[in-house]
Amino acid sequence: MKGLRVSQGKWKGKEIPAPADVSGHLNFTNSLVKKAIFSLMDSRLLSWGLSFDSVLFCDYFAGSGQISAEAYSLSVHRLLTYELDQTRFRQLHSLFRGLTQVQLFRKDATKHALKWELGDESAYIFYLDPPYTYWSETPARMKEMLEGLYTFCVTLKKPFLILCQIPEHQPTTKIWADLPHKVREYGSHLIIETGYENAETSDP
Repeated sequence: MKGLRVSQGKWKGKEIPAPADVSGHLNFTNSLVKKAIFSLMDSRLLSWGLSFDSVLFCDYFAGSGQISAEAYSLSVHRLLTYELDQTRFRQLHSLFRGLTQVQLFRKDATKHALKWELGDESAYIFYLDPPYTYWSETPARMKEMLEGLYTFCVTLKKPFLILCQIPEHQPTTKIWADLPHKVREYGSHLIIETGYENAETSDP
């Protein structure tokens, strides 16, 4: 099976096995979208005067683990990785085995998004790329998760960024109706972001 490769950082070139599809969720984020995601993160970190080594990065629906691996490769201060599927979780466990700054959760992120302890990180980045059906078939679940995460982040009074990757033709208007956000288009995908800047300038 063709693997995926880390594109930057200390793991640059490292191959990550691409797992089989699970419940309509594709194997991987394409290179255009992945580049855009990390470009947005870089921009926010620059505006905060911070670098990845001071950030808690959370990948809520890790899948192949390539986004988590990219974040680890960039030396994030702490990495939280969620994956409910047993086979994919085993692969993630193998990928990150022995790395003390990485914490793995085999849990449904929509129900356990905040089941971790705060540390000495200076900022927070949360990335969400759930199975496509989560947007179209269970929008109330995603809306509750995002609103709870946003409210939690505001209470921390530290810089934060929430990024969601949305595939083409997935309904999201109602999900984001009560949160300040920006929508960016990359090919057939959307990236929706909200965060510290939005909280400072808008009322949800």
